[in-house]
Amino acid sequence: MRSVTSSPLKEPSPAQSGGAAGRRRTGTHGARHGGRSERVVRAVMQAAAAEIARAGYAALRVEDVAARAGVNKTTVYRRWPTKAELVMATLRSFSDDRQAPPDTGALRLDLLELLRRVVAAASTPEGQGISRMLMAEMHMPEVEALVRALREERLAPWRDVLERGVARGELPPGTDLDLMAEMIRGTVTNRLFRLRAPVDDGVLASIVDVVVLGAKAGGALRRAPGAP
Repeated sequence: MRSVTSSPLKEPSPAQSGGAAGRRRTGTHGARHGGRSERVVRAVMQAAAAEIARAGYAALRVEDVAARAGVNKTTVYRRWPTKAELVMATLRSFSDDRQAPPDTGALRLDLLELLRRVVAAASTPEGQGISRMLMAEMHMPEVEALVRALREERLAPWRDVLERGVARGELPPGTDLDLMAEMIRGTVTNRLFRLRAPVDDGVLASIVDVVVLGAKAGGALRRAPGAP
């Protein structure tokens, strides 16, 4: 049994927080900035990321997450009733799409900033551990469902940036924006996690330029099925 040397972090009771059970906080929402609840959420997210990296999804135990975070397991279950919800919250907390999309006025610069965020998030120990888990256990229906659920969220800032590029005339109308985002982002994550190749600003610029220049020439236009 894992020993815990730190004093458990405890959430305020409904009476202490002045709220009834119907206003019970769940997930990462509702945590007062700088308050005890926010510290609990942060501790659990960090612990969950470490346990995901250590054990993977299939062997992940809420008890181990709670012990590592220094909280009671009931505190974890109160906010994240299932393992899938806990892992989803953890993936969100360490993703690269938590900031507002960049808006420099130039498509190339915006895409470079988005890629730098991807690299920064993926370069942390938590990001590396989560990515290894996703690649190793993608065959599991639960993990595949988590990834599919997060796809829309992670593509949102890329779509925003690319749509502004179309509006400014930097990309032709009818460009497949999701295809562009996946080509740019996927190339970088492939180098990071599969090839273990260096990813510096020069590499990022080359990836963006190859995809954007091809798209400007019409290479990413949506085509009818079966079209050459």
